[in-house]
Amino acid sequence: MSSITIFRSGRTSEASDLVVPVGGALPRPGSDGGSSRAERERRWWRRLHRFLSPQQPPYELQQAVLERMLALLESARAEVSAGWVQGGWWTTSAGGGRQALVRGLADGPSDPHAVGAVCLVGALIRAGSRQGRDAEVGRAVDAVYDAVWESRGQPAAAPGRGPTMMSSPQVRLAKVQWLTRWNDTPGRASEEVLEVLDRAIAGAVQNLAILPAPRLRISA
Repeated sequence: MSSITIFRSGRTSEASDLVVPVGGALPRPGSDGGSSRAERERRWWRRLHRFLSPQQPPYELQQAVLERMLALLESARAEVSAGWVQGGWWTTSAGGGRQALVRGLADGPSDPHAVGAVCLVGALIRAGSRQGRDAEVGRAVDAVYDAVWESRGQPAAAPGRGPTMMSSPQVRLAKVQWLTRWNDTPGRASEEVLEVLDRAIAGAVQNLAILPAPRLRISA
């Protein structure tokens, strides 16, 4: 899906307070600047550590990401509601009233003008293609994957995950494959797919609701 954002506090661990210069020897009081030099080096490393550690995005960025993901999920739900399919990503007209099953991007365009039915993953892909360059397909896949596990009464997100985090490309691919198998499980019904999408949509709405209100800019 995309790069991982890790939410961390600005506090460093106790181990990071131990600063070893390039030479490998610990600074000793009274030698080469004494303890004051060691403290300056310690503060510099702390600043560098805070700069390099991924920080939680600003609330405005989180809101924009969540709104795009919510729009994508709602669009995907509308497509599944109009027609659902198993064994492929979507169906397209093959002429003569027949429907051809598209099993991957190599079989047809990601956003055909009209489809007869879509699977869960196909609906997310089509919704993302309409969203453009800033599509939140990766986060939507994560949200739907989590929703499936939550529907089974199991915790989905790992501790510390935030609403705007995404899995790595390798994990994302594994989730896409898992969701494809889940969609194609014999006996699966479209109502189950819609329920999972509704759960993911509700989660996005809830995450939007708990964001702090934007600060009002008051002109002088």
